[in-house]
Amino acid sequence: MSPAVGGRALAALRGLGFTEYEASAYIALLQHGGLTALELSEKASIPYSKVYGVLESLRRRGWIEVGGGRPRVYYPKSPLEALRVERIRRERSFEEHRSVILEELQPIYEGRGLRERPEVWIIRGLGNILSSLRRMVEEARRELMIALPAVDEELLMPLSTPLSLARSRGVGMLLLTTMEVASKLGDYLHHFDEVRVRDEMFGGGIIADGAETLLILDATPGGRLAIASDHKGLTNIAKIYFNHLWRTAKPLKLGQ
Repeated sequence: MSPAVGGRALAALRGLGFTEYEASAYIALLQHGGLTALELSEKASIPYSKVYGVLESLRRRGWIEVGGGRPRVYYPKSPLEALRVERIRRERSFEEHRSVILEELQPIYEGRGLRERPEVWIIRGLGNILSSLRRMVEEARRELMIALPAVDEELLMPLSTPLSLARSRGVGMLLLTTMEVASKLGDYLHHFDEVRVRDEMFGGGIIADGAETLLILDATPGGRLAIASDHKGLTNIAKIYFNHLWRTAKPLKLGQ
C-alpha cells in the first residue's frame, strides 16, 4: 500500500502554483508509478472531463511524461528533476519580465525624481562576508569576475564547492590576481575559465552578472570588513575598473 501524503506536501505543491487537481494528480502518479487518464481520474477523484487538461498542464511544466501505446500511460518525473526544471522555467520567466520592467518602468521611476533607497551595505565579520559571497556565487547565472590580491584560505576553501557548481552551470568565471598568488592557488585555478595576472593590485572582490558587487577590505581592528552594493551605477564603475585591469594583465596558462 502506498504511504499517505501529508498536507505539507500538498500545500508545497499549491505554493508552486499547482491547482488542487494538479497536486492530487502528481501525488497519485507518484504513488502508483504510472496510470492511464481513466485510472488517474478514479484514483485522484478528478472529473474525467478535466483530467486531460490537468495532465497536459503537468506535462508542459515538466512534472510528468507520457508513454506510448493506447491508452496512453502517464508517469511522474522524480521530484528532484521536476523541481530543477521548474526552477529553470521560473528563472527564465523572471529574467524576461525583469528586462521589460527595467526597460519600460524604471525610466518612469527615475523621471519622477523619486529618492532611491540606500543600496550600499557594510558587511562585518568573516561569517557574514562568506555568506554573502556564497550567495552571490550560487545565484550567478552568467558571469563572475573575481579579483584576488592575496591568498586567503578562510575565504577560498568554503567557496571551492560553490565555484565548482557555478562552473558546471555554465557560469563564465574570470580571475584577476598576481603571479605570486596564482603560484599558491594550485587546484583552485581550475575553477576559472581564464586567469590573468598583474604586478600590482589594490583590492579584492567579486562582481556577479554585472549586477552586484562585493569589495573585501583589509582586516580592521574590529575584524573583517566588506562593502556590498547592487546599485547599477556603482556596479558599472566596479566592472569598468575590473575590465581596465583585465586588459592590461597577462593571461596565465592554466597548469603552468
